[in-house]
Formats: sequence, C-alpha cells, structure tokens
Amino acid sequence: MTNLGEKHGIAEKLSLSFTGIGSLPFKDENAPKDAIDYVFECCPDFPYWAQLPHFKQQEDMALQFSENLLGLKFDEKECRFYLDDTTEDFFLGLENLFVDYETVINSDNLLNCEEILDKYKISKPYSNTIDIFLNKLKEISDKSPNNTPNFTKGAITGPFTFSTSFLDTNGKSAYYNETLREVIVKTLSLKALWQIKEFKKASKKSTPVIFMDEPSISQVGSCAFVTVKKEDVINMLKNISDDIKKFGALSGIHCCGKTDWDITIESEVDIINFDAYFYAQSVGTYAQKLRKFMENGGFLSFGIVPTLDKEALGRLDIKELKEKFIEAMKCLTSKNIDETFILNHCFITPSCGCGSLDNDMAKRALGLCSELSATLKNETLQKTGAAL
Repeated sequence: MTNLGEKHGIAEKLSLSFTGIGSLPFKDENAPKDAIDYVFECCPDFPYWAQLPHFKQQEDMALQFSENLLGLKFDEKECRFYLDDTTEDFFLGLENLFVDYETVINSDNLLNCEEILDKYKISKPYSNTIDIFLNKLKEISDKSPNNTPNFTKGAITGPFTFSTSFLDTNGKSAYYNETLREVIVKTLSLKALWQIKEFKKASKKSTPVIFMDEPSISQVGSCAFVTVKKEDVINMLKNISDDIKKFGALSGIHCCGKTDWDITIESEVDIINFDAYFYAQSVGTYAQKLRKFMENGGFLSFGIVPTLDKEALGRLDIKELKEKFIEAMKCLTSKNIDETFILNHCFITPSCGCGSLDNDMAKRALGLCSELSATLKNETLQKTGAAL
C-alpha cells in the first residue's frame, strides 16, 4: 500500500474531501459537456470523468472498457457479446498484448510508452466525456497552475465484475478461462495507466486516483460463484492496484454491497469505498483489520449519500446526513478506533453512481456530499485548530 503520509501532504488533502462515483443521468445532446461542467463546478478539488449510460449504450459499465478488447465478438443470434480465444488472430494479439504490458510496466515513465498506451485508450463512443474532462483539466492547469485540483479521479470496471460480465465460446463465464482472465487483467491495467498518463499530461500537480468498480465481489462465496477462489480475486485486484501505484497514482475499490471486506483489504489498495448508508455494520465487522489498513496509510471512502434509495435521498438534509455519518463511524469507534483517527483517514462520496436518478436528484446527491465535507472540515478546524 502507498504510504500517503509520506507523499507530500496527500493524506491531508484527501482527508474529508469528496468526489463522485461513476455515472450521471445526463442524456440530451449536450450531456457530455453539461456533465463535465457540473462535475468541475461541484467537485473542483476532486473532479472525475462521468459515465453516461443513458447517453450511449457503450457507456454501460460492462461495455465501457471493452474497446479493442482481444477476442471480443458479437453473437447476433443470442444478441450478446462474448470472448473468443480460439482463433489465430487471438493468439497473435495475445503475444502483442503481453509485450505491450511488459514494456509499459518495466518503464520508468508512462510518457515513454505513450504510443503503446494509446492503443488502450478510452474514446468515443465508449466514453463521451473523457476528452472534454481532459481538455477542461488542462485549461484550468494552464490558466491557474496554483488552483489545479488536488486529485483527478478515473475508473475502470473491476476485473472480477468485468470477467463475469462476458462468456467464452463454451458459454462459461470468462472468469473461469485463465487465458481470458489474464487478458482482462492486463487490458484493464493498461486502460488505467492510459488514464494516469493523460491526467498527468493535463495537470502535473493533481494526483490521479483510479477506482476499480467491483459490485460483483459482493457475490463471491455465494451459490452463483461457489467455485470462485477468494485468493484469485484478490490477486486480480492486487495486480492492477500495484500497477496503478507504481506510476504515482492512488488505487481504490468501490463496492456498493455487503461483501467479504478481506478481499478489498488484502488487495492492498489505497482506498476502500463502501456504502456507508446501508452497509456500515458489515464494514464494522472488519474493524481491527481496517485499523491496520488505515495505520498503513489506507483511506476509507464513506459512500454516505444513498443514491440507490430515491426516497431516502429525497428526504435527507445536512443534519440527518451528518447524523447518519456519525452512526456509520460508530461501527468503527465502538471497536476502539479513535474518531479523529478515522476522520483523518476518510473522505466522502455517494453510495454508488447517480445514473439511476434524474438530473436534479443526481445534483442533490453530489451537493450533499459537498455540504457534508465542508461541515466536517469546519467542525474539525474548530475542535483542533488545524484545517484538514
């Protein structure tokens, strides 16, 4: 794990900050620009390029990172994508992928591998916001270098969720095919590194943060994935996390369900993002392991604004949200973890993406994150005299 305390004040900047998770519901013809304008307006210190699944089908999380994926084919009869590892073209491509990956990972600077990494870019129609995001980030950096965002957030679909979203030629989950699994891990890693390269080109002073969105790890150990080995899932996540951290970025995992949190802890990411509104007690079960995680420089990202419950989101005000946050923290403080220690090692997000909401409710969710962040920072300043 990255020791954030030793990285030029990064931990202090991250404490009680806020950002968004994944998707926004914007879908009209101006959706990409409107989405990015809103993200920079609402999250100026921690912007992210939003996914717009209602704008283009390819922005669905199962497809968004499949651009140029080796072996990807479409079965018109079954009306689904699948991965074919049986062709000569696949094996030729496999050799190229492995060479590309090793070249990049063994490099000291991602810019030295720009031509290779650009083969794994995320472009239209798979993302209609990322170019706008990068241009706006560069514009801000060039115009006012001292006011650039502290962090820039990118994302990939996590390798377990991604590999269980596609079948192989035998109709089995691609996860169970070791060759396809390796293709997926290396491809996702390269797509994460491409984002880091682009973020750093646009804003040298901003620290890139790459989240692996992993909703499906909540199913590990269930009857649906009874033969899945926990160690294999951890290794997939750790491999990508290690690659992200090697090039000066922070790695995170987002899971919005109840899961075996050992998987996220043992993957040695920098950030664990969880649904703190509904599943704080689940996380509290792992309190002592999470204490060590934070002592080693890890951060907890409290997904405290409930985007998957429209009724709860609609009635929340800042007072109730703060009470809910304190209640979530008590799942850890009741296990003898100091409250101030937690506050120094956490930040705020919605519980999940906002794609299922309407535009106004999505803006409300991010607005509440911003308000809670500011409230907690101000209260900490009043108590300690030290700003976070």
